[in-house]
Amino acid sequence: METIEDAFDKSRALVFGVGGCGDIVSTIPTARFLESHGVDVILGGVAWERVVVDPQPGPRHFDEIENIDRLNDAVAIATGETRTRDGIEFAETNVARHYDEDVLLIDIHGGVRGVAAGLNDACDQLDIDLVVGTDAGGDVLAAGDEPGIKSPLTDAVMLSVLTHLTVDTCLGMYGYGSDGELTLDEVTDGVARAATGDGLLGSWGLSSRIVEELESLLEVVTTEASRLPVNVARGDLGEAEIRDGARSVELTPASTVTFYLDPEAVAATSDLDEHVTDTESFAAAQEALSDAGYDTELDHERSLAADRE
Repeated sequence: METIEDAFDKSRALVFGVGGCGDIVSTIPTARFLESHGVDVILGGVAWERVVVDPQPGPRHFDEIENIDRLNDAVAIATGETRTRDGIEFAETNVARHYDEDVLLIDIHGGVRGVAAGLNDACDQLDIDLVVGTDAGGDVLAAGDEPGIKSPLTDAVMLSVLTHLTVDTCLGMYGYGSDGELTLDEVTDGVARAATGDGLLGSWGLSSRIVEELESLLEVVTTEASRLPVNVARGDLGEAEIRDGARSVELTPASTVTFYLDPEAVAATSDLDEHVTDTESFAAAQEALSDAGYDTELDHERSLAADRE
């Protein structure tokens, strides 16, 4: 894609949250944007919840999940009844129940290569001709040297997946810095690096109608990074604390805008992508980033689990 307007010529799009853990909420502005131009949309997300929802460290495998229709090893159709065998519901479960429609759930245990193969197959099965991955906060734009990175693993894998798909793809960054990992300057640097490679495809902001829809959805989905842009749209600007005070973020009007980027342009300046792009398992991606000196969200969850024992 050379511009976001190219998306308007598509028939059906998958719009999914790249980071799991509530990122599916960040898909809604983009989904409604595409639908307003006649594109059919199916929502989706990664099968991984934060420890405040799921105390088991790491992403969930489809073998652990009930009430899904598996399209292949990496992609399944989920409903409002989808949950793990030990009773954990995903953000995608709540979204499916809220809208009374199926969503796609992504199992990332196959690494970049396995997930890409699964998504390519799912696109064939479901007649999808555009895939948009959305991220709440902007940490997906990290070059790799930013000191505040806390969750590089899933974002790096799914960004790289977008560069391996056979259909057109796009990356949507929503909530400028709202996850507290990258500073506003670092998010801006990420956008600038992509733009230098002709990778800034366009942008679109929240309308009052979408804000109202998001407020309704946020009553049933737990997420801070996707909630803060809604707060901004209601006039809450300036510094805010998240993660029980562990991080602070600066909220500006840019938080309400989704910036659309070429995934290849973003990946081209990412050290993280370089380490994971050829992985054929989630474990290999984790090992690659660990060997490169990165602490990942899986390391954090394992540490918390060990502290509970």
